[in-house]
Amino acid sequence: MTTQKKSTEVGFPLYMTLCATIAAFSGFQVGWAIGVPNMPQSAISQCTGGDSHSSLPACLPMSDFSWGYTIAAYPIGGVFGSFLSMYSNVWLGRRHNIMVTCVLFIIGNVISAVSINVPMYSIGRAIVGIAAGMCGSSVAIYVSEISTNKARGALGSLFELFLNAGVLFTQVCGLYMSYDPLWRFLWGISAILAAIQMGLLFLFTVECPRRLCANKEYDRAAAALQKLRGGADVEEEFAALLAARQREVESAVPTMSIWDILTCKNKHITWHTVIIMVIQAYNQAGGIGPMSVYSVGFFTKIFNGDTKQATTLSLVDGAVNTLATLVSVMFVHRLGRKNLMMASLLGCTLGCILMVVGAHNPNLGGVIIAAAIIYIGTYSLGCGVIPWFIAPELVPMHALASASALGSASNWLMNFIINILWPYMAANLGDNAFIVFIAINFVGFVFILFFMPETTGKGLDDEDEKTPGAETITESGNGSSHSVEKQEKKEVEYLET
Repeated sequence: MTTQKKSTEVGFPLYMTLCATIAAFSGFQVGWAIGVPNMPQSAISQCTGGDSHSSLPACLPMSDFSWGYTIAAYPIGGVFGSFLSMYSNVWLGRRHNIMVTCVLFIIGNVISAVSINVPMYSIGRAIVGIAAGMCGSSVAIYVSEISTNKARGALGSLFELFLNAGVLFTQVCGLYMSYDPLWRFLWGISAILAAIQMGLLFLFTVECPRRLCANKEYDRAAAALQKLRGGADVEEEFAALLAARQREVESAVPTMSIWDILTCKNKHITWHTVIIMVIQAYNQAGGIGPMSVYSVGFFTKIFNGDTKQATTLSLVDGAVNTLATLVSVMFVHRLGRKNLMMASLLGCTLGCILMVVGAHNPNLGGVIIAAAIIYIGTYSLGCGVIPWFIAPELVPMHALASASALGSASNWLMNFIINILWPYMAANLGDNAFIVFIAINFVGFVFILFFMPETTGKGLDDEDEKTPGAETITESGNGSSHSVEKQEKKEVEYLET
């Protein structure tokens, strides 16, 4: 007779991996929205895509700076969506929240696809940004909460893998659809994919057992956990879930708001939230925007107007980005979150240095190509993937919604700042523009080296014991040990029924 394997010892059960993959596909929508304006920029803003073949305008004429503001509508929506997710994750749950973002992706992309003027196009971009801001935090929480400890890093990295794949596919599609009216269908494709994802979420996924336990839906939580873990024995893991939720109840720890975190109601949680915000900010702060959203225009200038070479390098960057993220998915649990972040930031620093050197020496085209590949490849190893799943590993559940919202908002705010400032940086600093990112990436490396804790292999509820009031149930001599023992008996009774 074979002994049933404990769920805490399993790695990647099939159904759990399926649920995580379906949820993480939101990253494809985010990446598609990031990259979709890149290739058809001139067709949209400068009317190079031919005459109109429909009742809609052939293009939406605008200057480079106006184009920057339409691009910035997306991260502004992301900031708003990040703060909205703090409430929607609580009101709707993780799974339903992701489904709502699919609806917003559909609405926003359709509006941009049929836009007749710049404001309408920007509104569509902003709505898609709201969806991206909401799904960034909800997907991270959902995937982390359904995953085993062994699988959390890899499955948490899927969001960035899909994001990079989305950017890459928009580059490829943009090569053949950068003229009227096909540039409009680039936004329609994303709307169709969002509808498919919503159907898959509804039909094939379950809500997080951790979330269900918090809502005292214990039967649903037990059934969901068993389904996620396949044929493994979930008794020990489910007991731990119940115990963690009971600790929160007995210690009377209220749900922390953003204001509670900002006013240092719990210094430990506030500091960890700062770490989350910094890590999330470095998803955008180190120069990935110019390397993706503005890559074709930027490389065209460096290569003295050679659009073909610039386009080719942008496609290579997209492929390297996706492959490097896949490497991170495979090794993030072995190499550790902190090590990958440090390696990533050092690599980005080196890439930016080479970019400046290459820009000052037009004859050194190989240096520019090497700089782009080194930057993109090392970015994807850490800065690309770690931000999307670090929050649940650093803060307890009662602060998770607020901390995730602040982290996601930090990401999108930095995205907005870089997108707004980059045209001015490129215009005024010229070949020295990437010196700014050299300094930013190196400062990030120093911060991570000294302040980021390693969370690889950490249980999501381990942090609960460090929250306010937890000492009342963990210290002996004050009656709390008896309370815990009593709760454990209740859990056993529940599991046996």
